[in-house]
Amino acid sequence: MAIDVKVDIDKDTDINELVRFLLLKRKMTIAELARQMTSLSGIEYSRFNIRAKIERQSLRFNEMVLICEILGYKLDLKEIV
Repeated sequence: MAIDVKVDIDKDTDINELVRFLLLKRKMTIAELARQMTSLSGIEYSRFNIRAKIERQSLRFNEMVLICEILGYKLDLKEIV
């Protein structure tokens, strides 16, 4: 049974906490995330540089999309009305 997780992300969202929460839900380590990111993107990622990017909140948009894909989520942009 899939559980729908909705997170409103704004300029104050702590990406470090968000990614760590999603990793915990999937019972995945940063090392495994880095391996899968390398496999899917063809770009070499290590657990150290992924951890540093997450902690500095310097992930690129395409990296966050890739992380979400690996963890079984998608980014859904909605117009603010």
